[in-house]
Amino acid sequence: MAFDIQDLFRRHNEELRRFLRRRGATADTAADLTQETFLRLLTATPVAPIDNVQAYIFRTANNLSIDLARRQRLMPLVDSSDDVLKHIVDESPSPERVLLSRQELALLQATLNQIPERPREVFLARLEGKTFAEIGRTMGISPQSAFSQMLKVMMHLKAALDRTHE
Repeated sequence: MAFDIQDLFRRHNEELRRFLRRRGATADTAADLTQETFLRLLTATPVAPIDNVQAYIFRTANNLSIDLARRQRLMPLVDSSDDVLKHIVDESPSPERVLLSRQELALLQATLNQIPERPREVFLARLEGKTFAEIGRTMGISPQSAFSQMLKVMMHLKAALDRTHE
């Protein structure tokens, strides 16, 4: 269903702004939300025909104002975007941390490659989430033996890491 957006905007713009202002929006925010409402109408692909366009517009504007209020409660408004950026924590690791992690992974892989096949298989099976009982049944060893082999591999890997940190 095609709408004459310009006609709808002319007919409902001021009324929609007043509606949003009564719900606590500033004049600028009401203007922004009004524009966003009509943009949504323009780009909407409704699953059912819109019978009452005016009701649809006001419902959309109300939903947008509720969403804005929620966002503002979660992150208080700050006068300067620079202030906001100071409070955002970058969770990504530094290039140095990435390099160190890659070196540690390479060391662990090389160390794991030096471990005899059977204990290495126990270790890898455990990393896949298998229990010691499952590993024991698959490999024909007791669960205690699987645990013991896993422990030896972990101690060997830890010793290799400790040597690099000295």
